[in-house]
Amino acid sequence: MALWTGRELVEAVLAGQLKSAVDRRHTNLLAVGDEVDTEPGQSNPYRVVSLRERRTRLERPTNDPRGRTQVIAANATHVVIVSSIAEPAFRPGLVDRWGLLARRGGLHPILCLNKTDLGTAEDVAHALEEAAVPFDHVCVSARAGDGIERLREILIGTTTVFVGHSGVGKSSLLHALLPDIDAQTGELSVKSGKGKHTTTSARLYHLPEGGMLIDTPGVRSVSLGRAEASEVAAVFAEIADAPPCRFRTCTHRAEPGCSVLEGLESGTVPKIVYHRYRRLLEEVEVP
Repeated sequence: MALWTGRELVEAVLAGQLKSAVDRRHTNLLAVGDEVDTEPGQSNPYRVVSLRERRTRLERPTNDPRGRTQVIAANATHVVIVSSIAEPAFRPGLVDRWGLLARRGGLHPILCLNKTDLGTAEDVAHALEEAAVPFDHVCVSARAGDGIERLREILIGTTTVFVGHSGVGKSSLLHALLPDIDAQTGELSVKSGKGKHTTTSARLYHLPEGGMLIDTPGVRSVSLGRAEASEVAAVFAEIADAPPCRFRTCTHRAEPGCSVLEGLESGTVPKIVYHRYRRLLEEVEVP
């Protein structure tokens, strides 16, 4: 495994106890961004002896019957959810899912709408309206270079994870931000309209201006597992910031004294935001 010492990238191995835990669980204990304690090794320069407590984590459920999750990245501060205006088409539901996973793990989500050169200003405005973006966003074109400097400004001083649907251009954005890296870029599959996977494992890069960037593999879908209504509401600012409802466990569907439903009627909660909330809630709510 590769370990960043703060000065250079070196090879390291897991100490006996950690290696035994990995072999026993048949899973990875460490994720990109984890902070560890080390000691000098014999044949290797470093041995990882313990894992420090994670401040944040970006993780998603797996199909494991014991309920294990996959930790995609650890100790990051931001998640940039890369989407595209076209090729592949914009998917607002995927933005919601990544937003929930980011908030759940203690990270700040940001929408990055890529490939704006493939659409008009009206197309971009429509996508943002359709998304009812509940958090910060930036519009870019990795091919034309539009918006790249604004994205760079957002990343400076942060530890940011890039996530997104396959083919949305994460690797191209990475090249635009860091021209000297060796990240591959993949062509879009014309037949399926879906992107080819170009990143097979998460990788961490250091930004010259300060900060770190973690690139992750593109995905076809994002599973969320179960979640409470309050967790879903936190994804949507207009709903999360509504006055307290009469009942603390309000799901904002039909309960009396629901401030969100009152806001929906008065117009302070947009219909498109509420419909997105209901759709996401139906996916993840505890029965």
